[in-house]
Amino acid sequence: MHLSVAHESSKVNLDFLVKELGLRQERNTTIFLKGNFFVISPSVQNQYNWFDISEPIMEYYNPKVHDGYLLVRFKEEYLMAKLLPFQQKMMIKETMPNTTKLRPHWKFKVMEATKSYILNMGDRDLRYPIQMPTENQLKKFFNK
Repeated sequence: MHLSVAHESSKVNLDFLVKELGLRQERNTTIFLKGNFFVISPSVQNQYNWFDISEPIMEYYNPKVHDGYLLVRFKEEYLMAKLLPFQQKMMIKETMPNTTKLRPHWKFKVMEATKSYILNMGDRDLRYPIQMPTENQLKKFFNK
């Protein structure tokens, strides 16, 4: 039961990205494109508030060409950060989990607080403040 609820809320957020923001999903990835917008949009629908971003996904991002954003679909909300500064601070090789089962990736946790932030699970001293735009703010931003 819990999984289907999570899957459904994830799908609602996905519909919003595609239908309301006009973003186009790249195959079945967390990458969404529109003009020069490059959006990585993982969905956080688990009890631990974890999400990960794989190194191969980041290889598609070119900050010289793209206006990049991290747009986390968190429960019924959206959390947003500029991708380049997030990548520079939070995606350090040394903070990748040591696993041979999964492709290289970074693991993050959304920390809910008065000012929510993202925590790097490989180095808990690495924290990144996150904006919480409304759906209307997102529509204005991506449809300008």
